[in-house]
Amino acid sequence: MKEHLITMALSSIERDYNYYMNKKLKQYNIGKHEIRALKVINQYSGLSQNEVCSILKEDKITVSKAVKNLEKQGYINKVKDLEDKRIYRLYITEKGSFDRKDFIEITNNINQIFSRGLSDPQKTELLKLLDILQNNIQEEADKLRKL
Repeated sequence: MKEHLITMALSSIERDYNYYMNKKLKQYNIGKHEIRALKVINQYSGLSQNEVCSILKEDKITVSKAVKNLEKQGYINKVKDLEDKRIYRLYITEKGSFDRKDFIEITNNINQIFSRGLSDPQKTELLKLLDILQNNIQEEADKLRKL
């Protein structure tokens, strides 16, 4: 197998995934980064933006834009920390909780699309292989970050 086929396949998957998610989320005026942030904020109520960055392994700019849009759309609230006034804590709103059910359905649908035609053992193996790929590229990216 030629190594460049892996990057071509991943690029093609990402392109089509982005298109699908953007179309499905357009009516909510949010994107895939906002979905990921909302999921974390819902799971760990009261996180700071920096904590969201750490959990998602995203840069501060991406998370900042996502948080700003989620707040603008009424999905989250930012509340100043009582002890450290420089920090804002993030909380999901009633609207965020309600619409989150739609977002879960969209995410579940894309997972079903991705795994269509795969047996349970194949899904398990695919996740293991993707984990290896992710760890390999993360290791190399971390080396570059230290330069």
